[in-house]
Amino acid sequence: MTNHHLNRVARDLAVEQSLDAAIEINEVINDKRQDAPALLKLASLLIGTESEGTAPSKRELLNDSQFASLSFRAAVSPGKDPASPQDLDLILDLLLRAIGPGLADFSPDDLICIRDFCLGLNRELTSEVASRTPEPVLARSSKAGSMALYDN
Repeated sequence: MTNHHLNRVARDLAVEQSLDAAIEINEVINDKRQDAPALLKLASLLIGTESEGTAPSKRELLNDSQFASLSFRAAVSPGKDPASPQDLDLILDLLLRAIGPGLADFSPDDLICIRDFCLGLNRELTSEVASRTPEPVLARSSKAGSMALYDN
């Protein structure tokens, strides 16, 4: 059975890993390093593995609506055209390839695409974390108090 459902702990871990991966990929693009171990960790976390240790197929990944939705939102980069199904297909190909032999066969355009995806993923996951962080009690009580002023 495939294990690629991202629980809350995995999503929180992916916040840091996505940013680390983007930084390492940028260093690969600028010929400052040859690999991006954080990308391998991130891809493994996002994609998961099947019981026999192999990566799931793209079809299996797309069947997980939560994963597909998160990946699609992460593929949307500011200043670019809206993401398309082809963008998601490319991202999944790149993530699956990243688990394999590394970045040696990635073209510069592939590296830029996966870096931008990692940044988009970081943006999406950070937004999720921020939206579930409760307001401090003091902030809630001051809002309630100010609302009472308007009731009178």
